Amino acid sequence: MDLLFPFTVGFAVILITVGLHAVTTNQTIYLLKKHEQKRHPLKNGHRSRPLILGITGVLLSVKHYIDILLWAFAYWFFAGSENFVNFEDAVYFSSVTYTTLGYGDVTLSDNWRLLCGIQAMNGILLFGWSTAILFYLFQRFWIEQNKSLPKAKPIKNQNEISQ
Repeated sequence: MDLLFPFTVGFAVILITVGLHAVTTNQTIYLLKKHEQKRHPLKNGHRSRPLILGITGVLLSVKHYIDILLWAFAYWFFAGSENFVNFEDAVYFSSVTYTTLGYGDVTLSDNWRLLCGIQAMNGILLFGWSTAILFYLFQRFWIEQNKSLPKAKPIKNQNEISQ
């Protein structure tokens, strides 16, 4: 088997997972903006922050598991019986590869091992994207919290520091 078919399978799955991640990101930001419009900024906005971060983290984790399942399905459908005894083995292999753990206890045949690197690259990209979303939320909450704090007086000279 030449390398073109595994490349094609790998990049097709990448297109699907990146597309799903884009939709998930867009919907998450839409829901957060909708939530911000409903609440009054001075009334208990800080109380909902942990809940928002938690829900976002759970949604992103579920999204990553869906990615793992999509990769497992691709492995099972295309590399199937020559590499895995059952679908559970394909899910396990996909989990280990997507997260870049790479235990090595399950390996693919020479024809399909190129997919491992493609999936690992996909996992790194999407985990980084999810990290950026969570960082974005932390940053917004930090800015929002600091808006409500009183402004500090600027220090004019070194003597004011010691007083």
